Amino acid sequence: MLNMHSVIPAVRNMKEFEQALASSQEVIFLLEGELIQLQGIVSSAKRAGKKIFLHLDMVRGIKEDEASIHFLAKAVKIDGVISTRTSSLIHAKKYGLKAVQRGFLIDSHSVKTIIHSASHVQPDFIEILPSYSHPKIGIIQRETGIDIILGGFIDGPEDLPPLFAAGAIAVSTSNANMWK
Repeated sequence: MLNMHSVIPAVRNMKEFEQALASSQEVIFLLEGELIQLQGIVSSAKRAGKKIFLHLDMVRGIKEDEASIHFLAKAVKIDGVISTRTSSLIHAKKYGLKAVQRGFLIDSHSVKTIIHSASHVQPDFIEILPSYSHPKIGIIQRETGIDIILGGFIDGPEDLPPLFAAGAIAVSTSNANMWK
């Protein structure tokens, strides 16, 4: 699903979504929006041959409970979820969705927390923010065996080589110039 060294469009509005649809990238991370918009967004993504991952913690009108995730999987037909909440990720996997565990590296304790959560959830990917914490992703990858996506503070193509060299399979960015 994710090619090595992919750049994933991380979109927050319809203008960015339209740009992501026109890009060559296969996966789109939808970071913001409202429940009322989701059916149309997902339908457009599917018609364009894209997979859409929904950030459950940030889309309005959705609870992180099992019933909401079941609805998103079966009725809206999203491809995956992004969340910091282990229960959301576990429900997503139950309904056949890809699960991206999002974690923020702020200190050594957060590294341990991400590893512990991943051992419990077994997500498909771990997204680590901010990207400049990339020197620590090797520890997380070795401990979990899960592919890492880096996000946040990715300003241009010059930022990519050290992130991929550190072991990231992909990066997520809201910088539309990087989606080409």
